[in-house]
Amino acid sequence: MTVQRASARLLAEIRRSHTVYSYVDVISPTQERVRLPATGGEVSCDRTAAVRRTCKAVCVDPLGTLVPSDTTSLLTPYGTELRPYRGVRYAPTTEHPEGEIDVLPLGVFRLSKVTIQDTTGGSPDIQLEAFDLSRTVARDKFTSPYVIAVGTNIVDAIKGILARTFPDLSYDSISTTRTTTAPRLYDVGDDPWDAVTELAQSLGCDIYFDVEGWVVIAPPADIDALPTPDFTYVEGERCTMIDLSRVFTDEPGYNGVVLTGESPGDELPPVRAVSWDEEPTSATYHLGPYGEVPQFITDQLIKTVDEAQATADQLLRNLLGFSSQLSISGIVNPSFEAGQVVQVVRARSHVSGLYAVDAFNVPLDVSGTQSLTLRQKRTAGGG
Repeated sequence: MTVQRASARLLAEIRRSHTVYSYVDVISPTQERVRLPATGGEVSCDRTAAVRRTCKAVCVDPLGTLVPSDTTSLLTPYGTELRPYRGVRYAPTTEHPEGEIDVLPLGVFRLSKVTIQDTTGGSPDIQLEAFDLSRTVARDKFTSPYVIAVGTNIVDAIKGILARTFPDLSYDSISTTRTTTAPRLYDVGDDPWDAVTELAQSLGCDIYFDVEGWVVIAPPADIDALPTPDFTYVEGERCTMIDLSRVFTDEPGYNGVVLTGESPGDELPPVRAVSWDEEPTSATYHLGPYGEVPQFITDQLIKTVDEAQATADQLLRNLLGFSSQLSISGIVNPSFEAGQVVQVVRARSHVSGLYAVDAFNVPLDVSGTQSLTLRQKRTAGGG
Protein backbone atom coordinates (compact mmCIF):
# COMPACT_ATOMS: atom_id res chain seq x y z
CA MET A 1 0.00 0.00 0.00
CA THR A 2 1.35 3.42 -0.93
CA VAL A 3 1.02 6.11 1.69
CA GLN A 4 1.29 9.79 1.01
CA ARG A 5 3.62 11.32 3.54
CA ALA A 6 2.32 14.39 5.30
CA SER A 7 5.02 16.57 6.76
CA ALA A 8 5.50 16.43 10.51
CA ARG A 9 4.75 20.14 10.49
CA LEU A 10 1.34 19.63 8.85
CA LEU A 11 0.39 16.80 11.24
CA ALA A 12 1.33 18.99 14.18
CA GLU A 13 -0.59 21.95 12.73
CA ILE A 14 -3.90 20.06 12.38
CA ARG A 15 -3.75 19.19 16.10
CA ARG A 16 -4.31 22.83 16.99
CA SER A 17 -6.27 25.78 15.65
CA HIS A 18 -5.27 26.22 12.03
CA THR A 19 -6.30 27.78 8.71
CA VAL A 20 -7.71 25.28 6.21
CA TYR A 21 -6.68 25.64 2.59
CA SER A 22 -8.35 23.62 -0.19
CA TYR A 23 -8.88 23.86 -3.91
CA VAL A 24 -9.73 21.78 -6.98
CA ASP A 25 -7.62 21.63 -10.13
CA VAL A 26 -9.75 21.06 -13.23
CA ILE A 27 -7.84 19.46 -16.13
CA SER A 28 -9.24 19.18 -19.64
CA PRO A 29 -8.52 16.28 -22.03
CA THR A 30 -6.02 18.62 -23.73
CA GLN A 31 -4.32 19.28 -20.35
CA GLU A 32 -5.70 22.79 -19.88
CA ARG A 33 -5.60 23.35 -16.10
CA VAL A 34 -7.74 25.75 -14.07
CA ARG A 35 -7.71 26.09 -10.29
CA LEU A 36 -10.97 26.70 -8.44
CA PRO A 37 -11.31 27.47 -4.74
CA ALA A 38 -13.44 24.85 -2.98
CA THR A 39 -16.22 26.13 -0.73
CA GLY A 40 -17.86 22.78 0.01
CA GLY A 41 -18.09 19.11 -0.75
CA GLU A 42 -15.83 16.23 0.21
CA VAL A 43 -13.76 13.32 -0.98
CA SER A 44 -14.91 9.91 0.28
CA CYS A 45 -12.82 6.75 0.35
CA ASP A 46 -14.12 3.24 1.08
CA ARG A 47 -11.87 0.19 0.76
CA THR A 48 -14.87 -2.13 0.38
CA ALA A 49 -16.68 -0.12 -2.32
CA ALA A 50 -16.65 -0.97 -6.04
CA VAL A 51 -15.32 2.57 -6.69
CA ARG A 52 -12.86 3.33 -3.91
CA ARG A 53 -12.85 7.16 -4.08
CA THR A 54 -15.58 9.64 -4.96
CA CYS A 55 -15.54 13.42 -5.00
CA LYS A 56 -18.27 16.01 -4.59
CA ALA A 57 -17.08 19.59 -4.71
CA VAL A 58 -18.75 22.98 -4.61
CA CYS A 59 -16.69 25.67 -6.30
CA VAL A 60 -17.20 29.35 -7.05
CA ASP A 61 -16.48 30.99 -10.40
CA PRO A 62 -16.62 34.74 -9.59
CA LEU A 63 -16.17 35.85 -13.21
CA GLY A 64 -18.54 33.27 -14.66
CA THR A 65 -16.02 32.27 -17.29
CA LEU A 66 -16.09 28.57 -16.38
CA VAL A 67 -19.85 28.09 -16.28
CA PRO A 68 -20.35 25.61 -19.14
CA SER A 69 -22.20 26.86 -22.19
CA ASP A 70 -22.16 23.63 -24.22
CA THR A 71 -20.64 20.14 -24.29
CA THR A 72 -17.24 21.46 -25.40
CA SER A 73 -16.80 23.59 -22.25
CA LEU A 74 -14.15 22.64 -19.68
CA LEU A 75 -16.59 21.76 -16.89
CA THR A 76 -18.43 18.99 -18.71
CA PRO A 77 -18.23 15.23 -18.06
CA TYR A 78 -16.50 14.28 -21.30
CA GLY A 79 -12.97 13.46 -20.21
CA THR A 80 -12.34 16.30 -17.74
CA GLU A 81 -10.39 15.37 -14.60
CA LEU A 82 -10.62 16.80 -11.08
CA ARG A 83 -7.71 16.83 -8.65
CA PRO A 84 -8.77 18.16 -5.24
CA TYR A 85 -6.30 19.19 -2.53
CA ARG A 86 -6.60 20.02 1.15
CA GLY A 87 -4.10 21.22 3.71
CA VAL A 88 -3.23 24.27 5.76
CA ARG A 89 -2.03 27.82 5.42
CA TYR A 90 0.60 28.52 8.07
CA ALA A 91 0.84 31.77 9.98
CA PRO A 92 2.53 34.64 8.08
CA THR A 93 6.28 35.03 8.44
CA THR A 94 8.82 37.48 7.09
CA GLU A 95 9.76 34.99 4.40
CA HIS A 96 6.12 34.12 3.62
CA PRO A 97 4.03 37.21 4.46
CA GLU A 98 0.82 35.61 3.16
CA GLY A 99 1.44 32.32 4.94
CA GLU A 100 3.08 29.24 3.47
CA ILE A 101 0.72 26.66 1.88
CA ASP A 102 1.04 22.93 2.61
CA VAL A 103 -1.52 20.70 0.85
CA LEU A 104 -1.95 17.02 0.01
CA PRO A 105 -3.62 15.46 -3.06
CA LEU A 106 -6.94 13.72 -2.44
CA GLY A 107 -7.24 11.75 -5.68
CA VAL A 108 -7.60 11.83 -9.44
CA PHE A 109 -11.22 11.78 -10.58
CA ARG A 110 -13.16 11.78 -13.84
CA LEU A 111 -15.91 14.39 -13.84
CA SER A 112 -19.33 12.73 -14.00
CA LYS A 113 -21.91 15.43 -13.31
CA VAL A 114 -21.99 19.23 -13.21
CA THR A 115 -24.81 21.27 -11.69
CA ILE A 116 -24.94 25.07 -11.89
CA GLN A 117 -26.77 26.75 -9.01
CA ASP A 118 -27.43 30.38 -9.94
CA THR A 119 -29.20 32.56 -7.36
CA THR A 120 -29.90 36.28 -7.46
CA GLY A 121 -27.25 38.46 -5.87
CA GLY A 122 -24.25 36.17 -6.01
CA SER A 123 -21.85 34.23 -8.18
CA PRO A 124 -23.07 30.88 -9.52
CA ASP A 125 -22.14 27.83 -7.46
CA ILE A 126 -20.70 24.99 -9.52
CA GLN A 127 -21.43 21.57 -8.03
CA LEU A 128 -19.16 18.81 -9.30
CA GLU A 129 -19.46 15.04 -8.90
CA ALA A 130 -16.64 12.72 -9.91
CA PHE A 131 -15.28 9.21 -9.40
CA ASP A 132 -11.80 7.75 -9.38
CA LEU A 133 -10.45 6.18 -12.55
CA SER A 134 -11.63 2.66 -11.68
CA ARG A 135 -15.15 3.70 -12.72
CA THR A 136 -13.85 4.74 -16.14
CA VAL A 137 -12.20 1.33 -16.51
CA ALA A 138 -15.42 -0.43 -15.43
CA ARG A 139 -17.51 1.52 -17.97
CA ASP A 140 -15.10 0.59 -20.78
CA LYS A 141 -16.66 -2.87 -21.18
CA PHE A 142 -15.09 -5.50 -23.41
CA THR A 143 -16.59 -5.02 -26.88
CA SER A 144 -15.09 -8.24 -28.25
CA PRO A 145 -13.88 -11.44 -26.57
CA TYR A 146 -10.69 -10.71 -24.60
CA VAL A 147 -8.21 -13.53 -24.06
CA ILE A 148 -5.28 -13.71 -21.66
CA ALA A 149 -2.85 -16.20 -23.19
CA VAL A 150 -1.37 -19.21 -21.42
CA GLY A 151 1.79 -18.35 -19.48
CA THR A 152 0.98 -14.65 -19.06
CA ASN A 153 2.34 -13.10 -15.88
CA ILE A 154 -0.65 -12.07 -13.77
CA VAL A 155 0.56 -8.52 -13.10
CA ASP A 156 1.26 -8.13 -16.82
CA ALA A 157 -2.27 -9.41 -17.52
CA ILE A 158 -3.69 -6.73 -15.23
CA LYS A 159 -1.65 -4.03 -16.93
CA GLY A 160 -2.79 -5.24 -20.34
CA ILE A 161 -6.47 -4.92 -19.42
CA LEU A 162 -6.03 -1.47 -17.90
CA ALA A 163 -4.06 -0.28 -20.94
CA ARG A 164 -7.22 -0.66 -23.03
CA THR A 165 -8.60 2.39 -21.20
CA PHE A 166 -5.46 4.19 -20.01
CA PRO A 167 -2.32 3.35 -22.05
CA ASP A 168 0.10 5.41 -19.95
CA LEU A 169 -0.64 4.49 -16.33
CA SER A 170 2.00 4.43 -13.62
CA TYR A 171 2.14 1.46 -11.25
CA ASP A 172 3.15 0.77 -7.68
CA SER A 173 2.93 -3.00 -7.79
CA ILE A 174 4.33 -6.13 -6.26
CA SER A 175 6.24 -8.43 -8.58
CA THR A 176 5.19 -12.03 -9.08
CA THR A 177 6.25 -15.10 -11.02
CA ARG A 178 2.71 -16.47 -11.06
CA THR A 179 1.29 -17.05 -14.55
CA THR A 180 -1.85 -18.36 -16.20
CA THR A 181 -1.91 -22.07 -17.07
CA ALA A 182 -4.80 -21.87 -19.53
CA PRO A 183 -6.31 -19.16 -21.73
CA ARG A 184 -8.54 -16.85 -19.72
CA LEU A 185 -11.53 -15.54 -21.67
CA TYR A 186 -13.68 -12.50 -20.94
CA ASP A 187 -16.93 -12.15 -22.87
CA VAL A 188 -18.39 -9.13 -24.61
CA GLY A 189 -19.92 -6.86 -21.99
CA ASP A 190 -17.78 -8.13 -19.09
CA ASP A 191 -16.48 -5.52 -16.63
CA PRO A 192 -12.69 -4.96 -16.96
CA TRP A 193 -12.37 -3.60 -13.42
CA ASP A 194 -14.00 -6.76 -12.05
CA ALA A 195 -11.49 -8.72 -14.12
CA VAL A 196 -8.40 -6.98 -12.72
CA THR A 197 -9.83 -7.09 -9.19
CA GLU A 198 -10.21 -10.86 -9.49
CA LEU A 199 -6.70 -11.21 -10.90
CA ALA A 200 -5.26 -9.13 -8.06
CA GLN A 201 -7.19 -11.16 -5.48
CA SER A 202 -5.53 -14.32 -6.79
CA LEU A 203 -2.25 -12.74 -5.65
CA GLY A 204 -3.75 -11.85 -2.27
CA CYS A 205 -3.69 -8.17 -3.26
CA ASP A 206 -5.89 -5.12 -3.32
CA ILE A 207 -5.94 -3.05 -6.51
CA TYR A 208 -6.89 0.62 -6.58
CA PHE A 209 -5.98 4.06 -7.92
CA ASP A 210 -4.09 6.10 -5.33
CA VAL A 211 -4.26 9.85 -4.71
CA GLU A 212 -1.77 10.55 -7.52
CA GLY A 213 -3.61 8.37 -10.06
CA TRP A 214 -1.11 5.50 -9.83
CA VAL A 215 -2.41 1.93 -9.87
CA VAL A 216 -1.52 0.14 -6.64
CA ILE A 217 -1.36 -3.67 -6.62
CA ALA A 218 -0.34 -4.69 -3.11
CA PRO A 219 -1.34 -6.90 -0.17
CA PRO A 220 -3.53 -5.35 2.52
CA ALA A 221 -1.77 -3.99 5.58
CA ASP A 222 -0.94 -6.51 8.29
CA ILE A 223 -1.73 -4.77 11.58
CA ASP A 224 0.20 -7.39 13.54
CA ALA A 225 3.37 -6.58 11.60
CA LEU A 226 3.20 -2.82 12.09
CA PRO A 227 5.30 -1.49 14.98
CA THR A 228 3.64 1.93 15.13
CA PRO A 229 0.33 3.40 13.91
CA ASP A 230 0.14 5.94 11.10
CA PHE A 231 -1.86 8.35 13.27
CA THR A 232 -3.11 8.41 16.87
CA TYR A 233 -6.33 9.43 18.60
CA VAL A 234 -5.27 9.26 22.24
CA GLU A 235 -7.46 11.22 24.64
CA GLY A 236 -5.80 14.21 26.20
CA GLU A 237 -4.19 17.39 24.99
CA ARG A 238 -4.02 17.79 21.20
CA CYS A 239 -6.27 14.80 20.56
CA THR A 240 -8.24 15.54 17.37
CA MET A 241 -11.03 13.02 18.04
CA ILE A 242 -14.42 14.62 18.71
CA ASP A 243 -16.60 11.56 19.40
CA LEU A 244 -16.85 7.85 18.77
CA SER A 245 -19.36 5.03 18.58
CA ARG A 246 -18.50 1.38 19.06
CA VAL A 247 -20.26 -1.64 17.56
CA PHE A 248 -19.76 -5.34 18.28
CA THR A 249 -21.15 -7.58 15.53
CA ASP A 250 -20.74 -11.05 14.07
CA GLU A 251 -21.45 -9.90 10.51
CA PRO A 252 -19.83 -10.70 8.17
CA GLY A 253 -17.81 -12.44 10.86
CA TYR A 254 -15.45 -14.59 8.80
CA ASN A 255 -12.44 -15.78 10.76
CA GLY A 256 -11.05 -18.15 8.16
CA VAL A 257 -10.47 -18.64 4.45
CA VAL A 258 -10.77 -21.96 2.66
CA LEU A 259 -9.20 -21.51 -0.76
CA THR A 260 -9.33 -24.04 -3.58
CA GLY A 261 -7.04 -23.62 -6.55
CA GLU A 262 -8.56 -25.20 -9.65
CA SER A 263 -6.02 -24.36 -12.29
CA PRO A 264 -7.31 -25.63 -15.65
CA GLY A 265 -5.02 -26.78 -18.40
CA ASP A 266 -2.21 -28.30 -16.32
CA GLU A 267 -3.84 -31.69 -15.61
CA LEU A 268 -2.94 -31.35 -11.94
CA PRO A 269 -5.46 -32.04 -9.16
CA PRO A 270 -6.99 -29.05 -7.33
CA VAL A 271 -4.99 -27.66 -4.40
CA ARG A 272 -6.44 -26.47 -1.11
CA ALA A 273 -5.32 -24.20 1.71
CA VAL A 274 -6.98 -23.08 4.94
CA SER A 275 -6.11 -19.98 6.94
CA TRP A 276 -7.64 -19.23 10.35
CA ASP A 277 -7.50 -16.48 12.94
CA GLU A 278 -4.77 -18.08 15.05
CA GLU A 279 -4.39 -15.33 17.66
CA PRO A 280 -5.66 -16.64 21.04
CA THR A 281 -6.35 -13.11 22.31
CA SER A 282 -8.58 -12.34 19.31
CA ALA A 283 -12.36 -12.32 19.83
CA THR A 284 -12.68 -14.41 16.66
CA TYR A 285 -9.95 -16.96 17.50
CA HIS A 286 -11.07 -20.05 15.63
CA LEU A 287 -10.44 -22.43 18.55
CA GLY A 288 -12.23 -20.16 21.03
CA PRO A 289 -15.92 -19.82 21.90
CA TYR A 290 -16.61 -17.89 18.68
CA GLY A 291 -16.06 -21.02 16.62
CA GLU A 292 -15.14 -21.28 12.97
CA VAL A 293 -16.81 -19.16 10.27
CA PRO A 294 -14.95 -19.73 7.00
CA GLN A 295 -15.25 -17.97 3.69
CA PHE A 296 -14.88 -20.29 0.68
CA ILE A 297 -13.00 -19.02 -2.36
CA THR A 298 -12.18 -20.77 -5.65
CA ASP A 299 -9.38 -19.42 -7.81
CA GLN A 300 -8.42 -20.74 -11.24
CA LEU A 301 -5.00 -19.07 -11.27
CA ILE A 302 -3.53 -20.86 -8.25
CA LYS A 303 -1.53 -23.99 -9.06
CA THR A 304 0.38 -25.01 -5.92
CA VAL A 305 -0.30 -25.50 -2.23
CA ASP A 306 2.25 -22.79 -1.38
CA GLU A 307 0.51 -20.29 -3.66
CA ALA A 308 -2.87 -21.22 -2.18
CA GLN A 309 -1.64 -20.83 1.39
CA ALA A 310 0.04 -17.48 0.76
CA THR A 311 -3.10 -16.13 -0.94
CA ALA A 312 -5.42 -17.44 1.79
CA ASP A 313 -3.26 -15.81 4.47
CA GLN A 314 -3.34 -12.48 2.64
CA LEU A 315 -7.09 -12.57 2.05
CA LEU A 316 -7.75 -13.35 5.71
CA ARG A 317 -6.17 -10.02 6.67
CA ASN A 318 -8.96 -8.26 4.78
CA LEU A 319 -11.61 -10.14 6.75
CA LEU A 320 -10.47 -10.03 10.36
CA GLY A 321 -11.52 -7.28 12.73
CA PHE A 322 -15.12 -6.61 11.72
CA SER A 323 -16.35 -8.01 15.06
CA SER A 324 -15.15 -4.81 16.75
CA GLN A 325 -15.83 -1.65 14.77
CA LEU A 326 -15.46 2.01 15.61
CA SER A 327 -16.89 5.07 13.96
CA ILE A 328 -15.12 8.23 15.01
CA SER A 329 -15.27 11.87 14.01
CA GLY A 330 -12.50 14.36 14.39
CA ILE A 331 -10.50 17.23 13.00
CA VAL A 332 -9.61 16.55 9.37
CA ASN A 333 -6.39 14.72 8.53
CA PRO A 334 -6.06 14.88 4.72
CA SER A 335 -3.24 12.32 4.55
CA PHE A 336 -5.27 9.15 5.14
CA GLU A 337 -5.47 6.17 2.79
CA ALA A 338 -7.79 3.22 3.40
CA GLY A 339 -5.87 0.38 5.00
CA GLN A 340 -3.71 2.58 7.19
CA VAL A 341 -3.60 1.85 10.91
CA VAL A 342 -4.56 4.23 13.72
CA GLN A 343 -4.39 3.93 17.47
CA VAL A 344 -7.50 4.94 19.41
CA VAL A 345 -7.57 5.34 23.20
CA ARG A 346 -10.71 6.44 25.07
CA ALA A 347 -10.88 5.14 28.65
CA ARG A 348 -14.56 5.69 29.45
CA SER A 349 -15.58 3.76 26.33
CA HIS A 350 -13.03 1.02 27.14
CA VAL A 351 -11.31 1.61 23.81
CA SER A 352 -7.58 1.03 23.51
CA GLY A 353 -6.30 -0.62 20.39
CA LEU A 354 -5.03 -0.53 16.86
CA TYR A 355 -7.58 -0.22 14.09
CA ALA A 356 -7.49 -0.45 10.30
CA VAL A 357 -9.10 2.43 8.40
CA ASP A 358 -11.77 1.01 6.10
CA ALA A 359 -13.53 4.24 5.09
CA PHE A 360 -13.19 7.98 5.66
CA ASN A 361 -14.05 11.36 4.21
CA VAL A 362 -12.05 14.54 3.68
CA PRO A 363 -14.28 17.65 3.66
CA LEU A 364 -13.21 20.46 1.38
CA ASP A 365 -14.87 23.22 3.40
CA VAL A 366 -13.45 24.92 6.46
CA SER A 367 -16.05 23.77 8.99
CA GLY A 368 -16.38 20.11 7.99
CA THR A 369 -15.29 17.28 10.27
CA GLN A 370 -13.86 13.92 9.32
CA SER A 371 -15.63 10.60 9.85
CA LEU A 372 -13.72 7.32 9.91
CA THR A 373 -14.91 3.73 9.92
CA LEU A 374 -12.39 1.48 11.67
CA ARG A 375 -12.04 -2.21 12.47
CA GLN A 376 -9.91 -3.75 15.18
CA LYS A 377 -7.39 -6.54 14.68
CA ARG A 378 -5.53 -6.43 17.97
CA THR A 379 -5.26 -4.41 21.15
CA ALA A 380 -2.51 -1.86 21.58
CA GLY A 381 0.65 -3.61 22.63
CA GLY A 382 -0.81 -7.02 21.80
CA GLY A 383 0.86 -9.62 19.66
